This record gives sequence, C-alpha cells and structure tokens, in this order.
Amino acid sequence: MIKRFTAQTGSNNTIKIFNLTTGALHRIITVDGIIVTQPVVTENDLTVTVQVGDKKIIKLYNVSSGSLKKSISL
Repeated sequence: MIKRFTAQTGSNNTIKIFNLTTGALHRIITVDGIIVTQPVVTENDLTVTVQVGDKKIIKLYNVSSGSLKKSISL
C-alpha cells in the first residue's frame, strides 16, 4: 500500500506532516527561517519557501525521513 501524506504549517518555522489515509501525525519538520508559503507535498517530497534574513530559499524535504534534500536560493 502506498502511503500518502499532506502537510500544514505548524508555526512560523514548523511543518506538520499527516498520513492522508489515517489522519495521524507522521512527523514535524523544523525549518531554518520563517515559512512564507504553504508546504506542498508531491509523491515523497515536500517543498516550502522560507525567509532567512533578507533571502528567500526554496527547501525540498523527504516526507518519509524529514531530511532536507535540497535548498535553492531565489
């Protein structure tokens, strides 16, 4: 069975990931900076834009592990 997830902003710097089938909280990811866009989950990746100082950065996380895969400065 494929696990499906959804995400929502928890606070200025946390993202809550939920199992879409059960509604259970899967994990909480703490990001560096302030979240400026809603998190988007596609397959096993989560993308969010954060503000760090005067820079905006797109961060790509692995949903299952919560690990940061990539950061892209805008």
